[in-house]
Amino acid sequence: MAAIICGAEETSEFLDVNKAKEREKQAEEFKEKANDHFKHQDFNKAIELYSEAIILNPNIATYYGNRSFAYLRTECFGTALVDATKAIELDKTYVKGYYRRAASYMSLGKFKLALKDYETVMKARPNDKDAKAKFMECNKVVKRLAFEKAIRVDENQKSVAETIDIDGMAIEDDYTGPKLENGDRKSVV
Repeated sequence: MAAIICGAEETSEFLDVNKAKEREKQAEEFKEKANDHFKHQDFNKAIELYSEAIILNPNIATYYGNRSFAYLRTECFGTALVDATKAIELDKTYVKGYYRRAASYMSLGKFKLALKDYETVMKARPNDKDAKAKFMECNKVVKRLAFEKAIRVDENQKSVAETIDIDGMAIEDDYTGPKLENGDRKSVV
C-alpha cells in the first residue's frame, strides 16, 4: 500500500511539472504574439498579451520589461515604472529593466532617479551609443535644474536693500560724510 501512495505522489509531481512546462510554453506564445502586436504599434493589444504571459508565468523579467515598454509607448508612465521595477526585482542583471525604468522616471520628471538607472545601464553596456546619449541628456537636465535652483529668487523674499530701515538708523552727531536730504544724496564739503 505504501508503494502505491508513493507512486501516486510521484505521478502527481510529474503532472505538476508537466502543467508548469505547459504554462511556460503558453506564456512564451503570448509573449511572441505580444511582440508582433508591438512591432505593428498595437500597444494596447501587446499590453493585454504580455499580461496574459505574466498571469501564466509571473517570474519572467522580460515579460514585465516588454509590457513596461508598451506602457511607455501609450504614455502610461506610472504603470511603466511599476513594471520596470518588477522586472529589476526579478532579475537584477536585466539591463533593459533599468533602461525602461530610467525612461519612466524621465517621463515623470524624476531626473535624478533616471540618472541613477542610466548610470547602471552605462556600466553594464559602456559601448551602447543610445544609452550614452540618454545618460548625457538626463545629466544635462539634472545639472540645468540644479543651476536653476541655485539662482532662483523667491518672489516673496525681500531683498537686503528692502529690509534696511534708514529712518531707524542713528547717525552720530560728529559724522561729516555724505548726507541724504529729502531723498537726494548730497556731499558735505
